[in-house]
Amino acid sequence: MHRILPSAAPFPRVTRMQSNQRPIPAVYARGGTSRAVIFQRSALPADQDQWKAIFQSVLGSPDPESKQLDGMGGGITSLSKIAVLSPSSRSDADVDYLFVQIEPTNGEMLLDANCGNISSVVGPFAVDEGWVKPDAHGDAVVRIYNENTGKIIVSQFSLRDEPEARIAIAGVSGRAAPIMLRFEDPEGSAGRGGFPSGARAQKLELCNGGSVQATLIDVNVPCALVLAEDVGIVGDETYAALSENKDFVALMTEIRVAGALAMGLCGTAQEARTTLLNVPDVVVVSAPRTARGHLTARFVSCDRPHRAAPVTSSMALAAASRIPGTVAARLLLTPPRGSITIEHPSGTVEVAVELGDGDRVVATSTVRTARRIMQGEVLVG
Repeated sequence: MHRILPSAAPFPRVTRMQSNQRPIPAVYARGGTSRAVIFQRSALPADQDQWKAIFQSVLGSPDPESKQLDGMGGGITSLSKIAVLSPSSRSDADVDYLFVQIEPTNGEMLLDANCGNISSVVGPFAVDEGWVKPDAHGDAVVRIYNENTGKIIVSQFSLRDEPEARIAIAGVSGRAAPIMLRFEDPEGSAGRGGFPSGARAQKLELCNGGSVQATLIDVNVPCALVLAEDVGIVGDETYAALSENKDFVALMTEIRVAGALAMGLCGTAQEARTTLLNVPDVVVVSAPRTARGHLTARFVSCDRPHRAAPVTSSMALAAASRIPGTVAARLLLTPPRGSITIEHPSGTVEVAVELGDGDRVVATSTVRTARRIMQGEVLVG
């Protein structure tokens, strides 16, 4: 994503097809295993109440069939995202970053959580736009203030063209320059601490009359961690198999709703079902399948199984595995000295966890890649 040419001149205004649309400068980019349309805040209306209609038009939602054919969305939650960026006035940050999830089917604008994958786009974007200057060696450090969580993310990367340094990440074809992301002080992204319910593990009573043992943790994002054997799966199922398993998907929704209530994220089950659709993530954990892995996980975000591994909930899982008493720690009997390797449907992801006194999570880190795919103007009806 680095060393991008300056924005090209706008295309000639063609006419009838665009007569009822207006152009807004934008960038289309991949960050990790997600894609998003990136806007500078200055290009958007000052009245944020207008943003929802703009973002829906850009991505092609609401769409009852979840195809988003009339926009730039990809029909699934990991490809239906927006980032709004601006230079920061804060003393501890270079860039302010607001993440927006647009639910593909109903078009809801969800602001309750950050996207770790899209966070990898922000640092290179800031350098490309001239907001942050690299050092004399072509190395850049960008401090990012995430407005969704009130947390700081440090993005480090090189702008030097070194093919031997390029890496591949699971779920993305090809290789690209690595981007190190360090999420500082990640506990309590929703403002209720690392364990919002006050317990490291608990019996979670579901609205359907059932129950499940769960760890409710908030490290970068609220998550409900459950064991695969407790929710009727083996734990290494494919994305397609889980997506087609209607009973499993329904159970994940019940766990998310109960988790949201127990974590104090909302006041009623109805609110969790209709408004607060994106938190907590549900993470189904089991033992690793290979000698390289430490845990196997299947992630469910916005009530849909994920094709790979969301960065923020991977960090929550990795942190939980290092803290005694959680359901994840039961599977990680001997925590490694280095990173936690999590096996997921597309491969593996490695997450480093720094713990302080009393098992406080000081920081979590991982490596991603990103690419600026397109730049110019998006037309909004």
